[in-house]
This record gives sequence, structure tokens and C-alpha cells, in this order.
Amino acid sequence: MRQINTISDIIKLDGALLSAFCAVAEELNFARAAERLCISQPPLSRRIRQLEDMVGSPLFERTTRSVRLTPAGALMYEHARRITVDMGYMLASVRELARGAGGTLSIGISPTAASSPLVESLHAFRHSHPSVALDLREMDSVQLWEELSYGRLDVALMRPVKEHESIEMAVVHAEPLCFVTRREHGLPGGSVSLKQVLQHPLIGYDTTHSPYLAQLFETLLSGVLHDARVVQWSRLPSILTLVEAGVGAALVPRSMESTKPQVLRFHAIEPAPGPVAQLVVARPVRGKNPNALAFMAALLAKR
Repeated sequence: MRQINTISDIIKLDGALLSAFCAVAEELNFARAAERLCISQPPLSRRIRQLEDMVGSPLFERTTRSVRLTPAGALMYEHARRITVDMGYMLASVRELARGAGGTLSIGISPTAASSPLVESLHAFRHSHPSVALDLREMDSVQLWEELSYGRLDVALMRPVKEHESIEMAVVHAEPLCFVTRREHGLPGGSVSLKQVLQHPLIGYDTTHSPYLAQLFETLLSGVLHDARVVQWSRLPSILTLVEAGVGAALVPRSMESTKPQVLRFHAIEPAPGPVAQLVVARPVRGKNPNALAFMAALLAKR
């Protein structure tokens, strides 16, 4: 592999290349990555080829059906993700200094938190702290926990992935799981029993990317999990896409029920199951941004 060590190489390795690479690495799909970046596929493919030419090695294994990171690509992603996060922090910090007041607040948010009532709290905080620049970043809860642990985020709205003394967490929202199918596969009455749930092929939660919801899924079906037909494992919001595609049905947090109501049908589970899906606000214990404490206090005051 050719070593990148010249000034011209570093100049060529710009933010657009890294952002394009990270988008493809996270989506593992060129069409979705292009849509996320608001560009067409041909320029995205050119950027990836340019980056591969620079490093002297393929970063992705492409087939007609899948895209996977090569070992070199996996290593590149670990570095590129950190660089893009640090670049964003650098720009935010400099802008804060240039404004001379207010400061910034980097907030991570998981996809399910982004669909919850907690989003309204972002608007309320912005209204009450107009001089604070909000830097919002969407990632899954596992990634958010890592970003918090490295101090690259001030605060996050996420699922409680795990507890650690370096991360302060407080529950700010709890909701039951509900059952989702395509509308034509839905059951009359608006509610279902667990016995009825088990009559459908199910999409479960990937334990690597969604450990918290995977545990809730297992807990809810404890005792009857052996009767469940789990046809695929995934994570939100991809699970809803799979339901829409007719792959199976799923158990999801109730706040997701606003998603594509013309296609999907959401059912309450009765009798109501014991476990509920929690969302927490979390921050590094040693974090020094006073805006993070103000944001947490505002959320906790509304519980």
C-alpha cells in the first residue's frame, strides 16, 4: 500500500472524499450513500475510486448484490470517522470563538430518539438559548456511546446501551413496544396478543448494532421465543423498510408509529407487556461544556 506522506496527498485528501467514503462505509450501499450526500452515484463512485487510487488499495469489495469493506477499508473507516468528527469540532470551536458568545452544544441522537417526542426538546432548548449553536449528529446508540466515551460529543439522546462510571445517564422517556406489519397484513381491532404476534414471520434486532432493543425483544418473547419465526436480524430504521418490503413483521418502540402510516400498520400489544423501551440523555462525566448541563436539566424538568 502506498504511504500517504506528501503535502500534495494531504491536500487531495479533503473533507468531500472522507465524507463520501464514510457514507458508503456506513450504508454499504452506493445508492443510499449518494442519496444521503445529496449527489448522484457517478460522482460518488469517482470519489471512492480517487481515494482508492490515493491509498493504493481497494477499500470496498463490490458484487452485483452487496458492498463490503475490505480490511484496508475497515481500517480507513476507523481513521476517517474520527477525522471527520474532529474537523466538525474544530469548525464549531472556531466559529464559537469568532462569535464571542453563546458557545456550541454537540448533541448526538439515535434514529429512534429522532422519532420520539424528545425532538421537541431540541426546539425548546434552541428557543431558550438562541446564542448556543447546536451541532446535531445522528448515529446508532452504540456509536453514540463510543463518541461520548471519547469526549467527541457533549450530550446524547439514545438507548441505554450500557452503564459506565465515565458516562452520566438519566431516563427521559419510556414507551411500550408495539407490533408493526404492512397494512394489508394487519389485524382488525388495533391490538394484538403475543400469540397473534407469533403467527407472523418476525424481524429481530441485531445484537451488535442494537443490543438494548435486542434484549427487549428477547425479554418480551421470553418463554415463547422458541416458537417465533425470526427470518432476519436488523436495526431501526432498516427494520421498518424490511416490513414495508414484506419480509416480515416487527416489534418496535411506539414512537415509530408515525412512519409511513399509509403503508404500515401499528398495533398495541395487549395485555401490555412488562418491558418498556427507555431513552436516556447522557453526557461524559468529565465533560466541561456548561450547555450540556443546561440541556440535561431542561429535559429532566419535563419528565
